[in-house]
Amino acid sequence: MYGNRKKAAALGLAVALGCMMPMSTMLAAEDDAENAVSSVSDNDVLYEEENVSIFAAEEIEPAAEIKEAETSQEQNAPEITITRDGNNSTCSLGGKITFEYVNHWGPRLEISVSQSGQAVSVFWYKENVTDLEAEAKTEEQMDSLGWTEQQSASESILLSQDGAYVVYVKVEAEGQKYYARSSGIVADTQKPVIKGVESGKTYPEGTLFQVEDANLDYVLVNEQPAAPENGNYKVAANGTSCMIRARDKAGNEETCSVTVFGSETPGPETPDDSNVILESGEYALKAGVKYHLGAGSWKVGGDKSVYQGGIDFYVTADGSYQFTK
Repeated sequence: MYGNRKKAAALGLAVALGCMMPMSTMLAAEDDAENAVSSVSDNDVLYEEENVSIFAAEEIEPAAEIKEAETSQEQNAPEITITRDGNNSTCSLGGKITFEYVNHWGPRLEISVSQSGQAVSVFWYKENVTDLEAEAKTEEQMDSLGWTEQQSASESILLSQDGAYVVYVKVEAEGQKYYARSSGIVADTQKPVIKGVESGKTYPEGTLFQVEDANLDYVLVNEQPAAPENGNYKVAANGTSCMIRARDKAGNEETCSVTVFGSETPGPETPDDSNVILESGEYALKAGVKYHLGAGSWKVGGDKSVYQGGIDFYVTADGSYQFTK
């Protein structure tokens, strides 16, 4: 505003003098006026730029103080360490949980906190995880946990039952809260359970069986990988035997060995009339001899399985066997 008034006054003066002065003189006056205006305008701009710099400095200074305070707080933050068997198991909150499997009770998670001269309070929470695909808890969920206060500088948390676990840790220091968690651990002491067949018994090829284990890793039939169909596996003949092996992720293993008989199973003898079972009753049978089961559905004493007739079979030991049609 001041610069505009100066410019207008200078131009007015040049016009007034122009009536009394030669043209060259008047033009010189106009040049002087423009120079004066330019000089004043530049000063005004410089003044305004200085003011902007001053205000900017005043705005930045508090932010710098906050940043410096946050940096100092981070440097003084207590360090949380969670170990298992001497290996660091410390993780930040949230994200996918990586689980390790052990086949015994007694794994211990050790919690320690570096205090850095501060007075700290340490709390822990052991979560029994039911969904191994779920992500770890976030900081927003920490207030809802049932914390247990740690009574010493370091503490050992024992896992004494089968299950999947994650341990969360909270540290309170100088009005601030800090968090960490352990990686996941699964304690599994149970062997897989093989159902539908029993070790030492005789079954036709293709007999269905099931394997139950929450942490099942694989099933082998005659040492070959087997895939289930609708939850069922099948007995396969290796000569006249079948070996089933099931293993879980913790290393627990169960085996089952059965004898297999079928219409195409070779044997040392061809059955004659005395080796054909046509009616219910008790029969004296010998191991290694091929027998033929007549048409119909059959049960054998001491065996819960139901057998379809029309097949050849063997027994694993000499003895008397009760057949019921």
